[in-house]
Amino acid sequence: MSDKNTKWKKQEKAAKATQVAFDVSESVHKFIQKSSVDDNLKSSDFIRKVLGLEYKAKKVRPRLTLTLSDSDYAVLGKSFNIDPSDHIAIKHAVTKLLVDLANSHSKK
Repeated sequence: MSDKNTKWKKQEKAAKATQVAFDVSESVHKFIQKSSVDDNLKSSDFIRKVLGLEYKAKKVRPRLTLTLSDSDYAVLGKSFNIDPSDHIAIKHAVTKLLVDLANSHSKK
């Protein structure tokens, strides 16, 4: 029962928080994004750090996400010569492409 109470208290506290958006120039946005990546933080946690607020110091999960539609899978299937319905094979092909891109960029 105490786990439920603790969870409820955390949810109640989170519900009282307000999300704030900052309209800044593209250069400021890029700086914050790059700095947060360099510090292995989400951009919101990096801003909290800069402001002297509590933040989660856990590393950002090294995962990239992308939403793909059926038509996207059709294009990628054609590009990689893979059946568009084979989403796993397309995922592996895209992963390899991204890794190769990063490796070629780091050698420059």
